Amino acid sequence: LLPILLLAILLPILLQFFLSYRLLLLRMMRSVVVVAIIAASFAAMVAECVDNGLGLTPAMGYNTWNDFRCNDINATNIMAVADTMARLNLTAYGYEYLNVDDCWATSRDPNTHRLIPDPVAFPNGMKAVADYVHSKGLKFGIYTDRGNLTCAGRPASLGYEAIDAQTFADWGVDYLKEDSCYASQDHDTAFTEYGKMRDALNATGRPIYFSLCGWNDWYAPPGYSLGNSWRISSDCNLWPTVYKAIRVNENLYSYARPGGWNDPDMLVGSSPTAAVHNTPAQARTQFSLWSVMAAPLLIGSNMLNLPAYDLETYTNAEVIAIDQDKLGFQGRLAFNSCPAFTLDDVKSGKQALGPNDVVPACQQIWYKKLSNGNVAVNMVNYDAFKTAKITCDSSCITAIGLSGTVNVRDVWAHKDLGSFQSFSSAVASNGTSTTLVFSQA
Repeated sequence: LLPILLLAILLPILLQFFLSYRLLLLRMMRSVVVVAIIAASFAAMVAECVDNGLGLTPAMGYNTWNDFRCNDINATNIMAVADTMARLNLTAYGYEYLNVDDCWATSRDPNTHRLIPDPVAFPNGMKAVADYVHSKGLKFGIYTDRGNLTCAGRPASLGYEAIDAQTFADWGVDYLKEDSCYASQDHDTAFTEYGKMRDALNATGRPIYFSLCGWNDWYAPPGYSLGNSWRISSDCNLWPTVYKAIRVNENLYSYARPGGWNDPDMLVGSSPTAAVHNTPAQARTQFSLWSVMAAPLLIGSNMLNLPAYDLETYTNAEVIAIDQDKLGFQGRLAFNSCPAFTLDDVKSGKQALGPNDVVPACQQIWYKKLSNGNVAVNMVNYDAFKTAKITCDSSCITAIGLSGTVNVRDVWAHKDLGSFQSFSSAVASNGTSTTLVFSQA
C-alpha cells in the first residue's frame, strides 16, 4: 500500500517537472531560432550596405563639374586645384575630397578591360594624380556611370563593376560618384546596378565613399542600403534649380542618418568665371541651407580663382559645424508660405517652380536639432523683389523643440543677438537668408 501511496504523491510532481522542463526546452529552442534569424538578418543587412565606415557626417570637398564642366579636365589643373586647396588650408575646415567628375576616361584596355584615362590630359595616368592629391593631405575622388556611357559619352561601368572598382582601388581612389546617364530608369534595375558597384567596392577592401547620382527622390528609401549619399533631384545650376532641390529634399528627412545622406547636389558658387554661378547671396543661402539639411558640401566655384566672398562663405566654421553635427539630424520646416509640394507632387510630375520656371514669392523657416541641445534655424526669402519680415514666434519655437525664452546667435555676423520669446528678421530679397542658432534660455 505504501509504494502505491508514494507513487500517487510523486507522479503529479514528476509530471509537472517534465512538462515544465519541456516548456523551458521549447522556449530555449525558440530563442535560439530567433537569435539565428536576427543574426542572419543582420548579416544580410551588412552584406547589403556600403561596409566602409565612411560618411558618418556629410562629405566635404570640391568637385570639378560646376567649375570646369568638361573643359580642361587634365592632370595639370587637378594638381593646381590640390595646390590651391592646400594653400587655402581648406582641410582644416573639413574639406577632404578633391573629386574629378566626367570627361577623364577615353576607352578600355582591350585585354584587361580596365578604363584608360585620356592619355593627353593624364599622360602619367590617374594614379600619379591621386598620389599628388594625397601628398597635399587630400583624398581623391573620381566619376563613372552605371550605364553604357557617362553623361558626356565616355566609357561607363555597366558590366564592368568589379574591374572598375578594383581599378579605382589600385589607383588610390577614396570617393566614387556613379551617375545614371544611358542607364535604365526602372527602379529595381537601378537599385540592382548600384548594388553591384556597392558590392564591388566592398570587395576591394579599400574604404571608398560611394555617391549615387540618380537625380530622383525615389533613391532615398533604399539609399542607405546602397551608398553613402544619393542624389534626390536634378542638377543645381541657376537659382530656380536650387529652389527645386530644396523643395524635394524637404520631404525626405526621415531617410538621412550618419553613414548615408540625401544629396541635393553640389554647391554653386558666385564666380562668373566658373561653368555656372549664382549671386553671392544665393550661393551663401545654398551653403547655409545645405548645412541645415545635413547635405554633402562639395564646392563648385572657380577654385583656382576663388572669390573672396565665396572663400568667406565656405570657411564659416560655425555653419560648417551645423552641417557636420554628429547627431545627423536633417533639417525640416517649421514654417512655410511656399506652395505645397509633396512627394506625390514629385511623382505626378508637378513642378515646384511657378510659370516660366519662376521661383515663387514665398518664405520658409528651416530648423535642425544639434547634439548639444541647440537648434540651427535658417530663414530664407525667395521673393525676387521684396524684403520680407520673417518671424519665429512662440509656436515656431515650440515646433523646433524649445520653449519660452530662447537665446539667439547670428552665425554669419558671429554675434549673440540676445534673448527672445519671438524673433523676427528682415530678410532681403532674391534668395537671401538669415542663419541662426537658438538655445534654451
